Amino acid sequence: MNEELAHLLEQRIAAAERSLTDQTGGTNVCRLQQDGRVTGGMKYDEGRLVALSTLRRRLREAADVDARELVGQDLARWEEALRAQQARERPAIQWVAYNQGGVDALEEVLQVLARG
Repeated sequence: MNEELAHLLEQRIAAAERSLTDQTGGTNVCRLQQDGRVTGGMKYDEGRLVALSTLRRRLREAADVDARELVGQDLARWEEALRAQQARERPAIQWVAYNQGGVDALEEVLQVLARG
């Protein structure tokens, strides 16, 4: 993984973590969900965080793989999960938001890679 991409991912991960922490007050999202206090905004940021953190790990493990190809693979999985949620008779808004967060985060990374 090149330094520019690594820096971008670290910035985006930190931003998602800050936003999630601001919304949760540092309380575990699973705990908030059990209490019925999770909002779509929290799940959106959680999806961003998971997608970016997973991408960072995969890029570190596969240093010789084309980054755009790997991001595209991850994006395709997140898009499929989003479509599956949206296709449900009664979509769970929190899971739609979670998957949309992952899709948006990976699309942003692809846009930056395309410019670079």
